[in-house]
Amino acid sequence: MKIIEGKILDTNYDLLNRDKRLDENLAAASVRGLSKHSSEHHIYDASFDKSMNNGTFLALCLALAKYFRREFPDDGRLGIALPSGIAGNAANVACQMAGKVSVNINFTMGASAAAACFKKADVKTVISADMLRAKIAQKIPDFPWPDRFFDISKILKKIGKAEVVKNLLAVKLLPASAIIRLYKIPTSGGDREASIIFTSGSEGDPKAAVLTHKNIMGNCLQMEATGIVTKDTVLHSNLPLFHSFGQSIQVWLTSIFAHKTVAAASPLEVKQNFDAIQKGKSTIMISTPTFLRSYLKKGDPKQIESLKFVIAGAEKSPDGFKEMWEEKFANCQYKEGYGLTEASPVVAVNLPEGLEKNKYRDYETQTRAKAVGQLFAGMQAAILNPDTGEFLPIGETGLLCLKGANVFGGYLNAPELNAEKFKDGWLITGDLASLDSDGFVYIKGRLSRFSKIGGEMVPHALVEERIIKALKQECAEKPTVAIGSRESESKGEELVLITTLDITPSDLRRELADFGLANLWIPKVVIKVDEIPTLATGKLNLGEIRKIAKDSKK
Repeated sequence: MKIIEGKILDTNYDLLNRDKRLDENLAAASVRGLSKHSSEHHIYDASFDKSMNNGTFLALCLALAKYFRREFPDDGRLGIALPSGIAGNAANVACQMAGKVSVNINFTMGASAAAACFKKADVKTVISADMLRAKIAQKIPDFPWPDRFFDISKILKKIGKAEVVKNLLAVKLLPASAIIRLYKIPTSGGDREASIIFTSGSEGDPKAAVLTHKNIMGNCLQMEATGIVTKDTVLHSNLPLFHSFGQSIQVWLTSIFAHKTVAAASPLEVKQNFDAIQKGKSTIMISTPTFLRSYLKKGDPKQIESLKFVIAGAEKSPDGFKEMWEEKFANCQYKEGYGLTEASPVVAVNLPEGLEKNKYRDYETQTRAKAVGQLFAGMQAAILNPDTGEFLPIGETGLLCLKGANVFGGYLNAPELNAEKFKDGWLITGDLASLDSDGFVYIKGRLSRFSKIGGEMVPHALVEERIIKALKQECAEKPTVAIGSRESESKGEELVLITTLDITPSDLRRELADFGLANLWIPKVVIKVDEIPTLATGKLNLGEIRKIAKDSKK
């Protein structure tokens, strides 16, 4: 780790970018990883109470890849709408083996947004499940499925067990290089398109992020370099596969490095996840603070005895949440991380002290309060002054900019947006942050989530934190508070509290009196709603929140 010219944090950027594995196709890398440890356990699918070892999983992927090549020869991109599990993971690996690009479909978004995604990514075929389609129809009757819809269970029935057993024999007898040649597995990856991931759409319409083989492989190498994932790790996988973390880590990290995983269909099904953790002996769970609220409220320490770490990301952890988690679940450390779809997705994570150093991470691991973690190995980070466009010295606050093998090259068919997103090869994240000389990243909030009130920049997230604490909502299962803003004739902007709670502006002021919140920062407008708008990932739906705040002026 080093600081360049007092402004750029460098964690062995050049060293990792010379790694030849970045040029490899994800499919070929998975064959090498899974075949090397073919007899070892790979995945426990809690939804079907079914386990599979590495060799059988690889054999299944090879059979699916053959089917995809034969049945969908003209589909450059293949839609996949399946939850985390044997079928969802195998469909993604097989898609790459067949030389296609995976587009994991967010089946929780509205019909119009989904239609736009299908059109933008030119997806004409979707691999899903009839049961899932029926379930989605109950909530979104007009979900715009393409005409070419294929049920994964029917595909597997057509393939038959004999095909998988034949492949398994090859996996057991042949070296990886021979399997790759025999099954015509693509070997060239690098900057080739691997997957289209649609952003969460928290600030508007979802954008189609193009992740290359190099991007996803880079993030997998970086995750390995943390040292927290070992041969004894059992990753608890319950994030949706249309989430970049769900795909990169739950599918590709576990396949390329043959790690063990426990798959649960949804993070929202708390009891099923507790049962899966107990049965599968999960040791690390990656989630969001919103999802983890329910686990904290409903869980018993005995239900997660095997779990050593939870790593929370996608949104800032509420003040005091880590302490509450570790007080209740004394054997499970709560660690916060940071990522974004455009970085495949993980950028930084707090780590336990004393993890063994390696080629790429040659510095000590630590956890630091208020930080989202140390910058991943193989990256560069800098802070941009949004007014001058110049990089600021380490320690100052501005827009976080990133470089790394994991950082994408742009959105699909969006040249104007891409021009705004990059500066001289640096990704401008849109997050206000600061860095320190030990490599830690401190996120202050989204630039779009600040209001200029009376000439002062007021951060929405910090106001939310103080209100949540004042109203004792830290353990609420669902968000009860969100801050928006609207125009004000006297001050330019004014804050709007959107809440599910019964509280008046005067009551709010009284509750906040002891929490050090400046009068300027206390919302004068309160809007009562039945539910705070959120996305499938648990993040606040900022677009809807802005609309509610703006419409309150009418």
